[in-house]
Amino acid sequence: MPLGIWPDPGAPLLADFCFPTAVLMHAFRKESAPEARQLERIMFRKDLALGGAALMLLAFFSHTGHDLGLTVTGPLLHLG
Repeated sequence: MPLGIWPDPGAPLLADFCFPTAVLMHAFRKESAPEARQLERIMFRKDLALGGAALMLLAFFSHTGHDLGLTVTGPLLHLG
């Protein structure tokens, strides 16, 4: 899909990737070295933040998709 066509379905797909990645790939509790634990904790929180931002984009595009002018089509999903 070209840029600007239905960005609202892409946002939950990003969240579906980021949240499991945070839990499965960045198990900071299993690390024994303090530096490695800190690095994994940072990456865990980064993935959570990216997933949350994707959900915020979903709400944003679903609510104001027609008024933006940034999309080629209107929003595919309507939240309210």
